[in-house]
Amino acid sequence: MTSPLPSTPRTVLVVDDDPGIRESVTEVLSSEGYRVLEAADGEEALRQLEGLAERCLVLLDLAMPRMSGVELLAELSRRGQIHRTPVVVMSANAQMRELDFPQVVALLRKPFELEELLRWVDVCTR
Repeated sequence: MTSPLPSTPRTVLVVDDDPGIRESVTEVLSSEGYRVLEAADGEEALRQLEGLAERCLVLLDLAMPRMSGVELLAELSRRGQIHRTPVVVMSANAQMRELDFPQVVALLRKPFELEELLRWVDVCTR
């Protein structure tokens, strides 16, 4: 599922406390031409997002130390960053009804297929 590389990189922030998942997702997205940032929890994600001027897709795990994915979603909503930061949640246990945040565009159930991940990233970064 390779699309032509855009003139400006599309930015994706991978937020997961599992370094193996972050590394795998980053490798796949980088090879597809995305600019990829990483964070191990919600606090790191907020710091990464504060430094960005452009729109950024967030791939978000929910179960993380310090600041969970749900806490990060609440903080992004509070800060009014709903349209700047669309979110695809990556979780084995979450239900969409639990994710009643306007920036959540999809729920990918772990383990997910890379093709499914790439489809959502493509749709959300257009």
